[in-house]
Amino acid sequence: MAEEKKEDFSKLYTRKGDGGITCQYNGTKTPKSALKVEAVGNLDAAQSYIGVVVSTLPSSLSFLRPPLLKLEHRFYRLQCDIAAGKTIIGKSDIEDLEKDIDNFMGQVEPIREFILPTGCPTAARLHFARTLVRKAERSCVAYNQTGSEPIREEDLAFINRLSDFLFAMARFANKKEGVEEIIAKEEE
Repeated sequence: MAEEKKEDFSKLYTRKGDGGITCQYNGTKTPKSALKVEAVGNLDAAQSYIGVVVSTLPSSLSFLRPPLLKLEHRFYRLQCDIAAGKTIIGKSDIEDLEKDIDNFMGQVEPIREFILPTGCPTAARLHFARTLVRKAERSCVAYNQTGSEPIREEDLAFINRLSDFLFAMARFANKKEGVEEIIAKEEE
């Protein structure tokens, strides 16, 4: 059995991307402005911001850490799916998110009107993470429309559920912190 070659990351920089070209997982050289690179980069930004949410959780909401870390691991798998054409995210990942969404939404008041993306600091950060996921979703859809390397339906569905998950968790965080949601429509 051949040994798997491990990449040496002792130096952070390689100088290979200085001209605006990046090397994809399969070895193909691609402009950093390519839609695929943009899509994966936007997913990376959303994942990184979830790291901010995790690192700033107050002790009263520390129980949200495990599901958020699990989400970060799934984000990594999702990026592998899209960047390398893997099949890692599946229907069970989508179903798990849906169960979590239903669980969080079952513990808050039903939505009757649009709400502002605010509240306690954790909820505000979760709402911001949600907007980053939506941005990533739009770039994934734009890339998918090129037809060059279609993104799997499961990956697109998973991205769509991610923003719902973060919205539901934000609402749940506000409830746990005793912060009332603000209706988007201004009172007259």
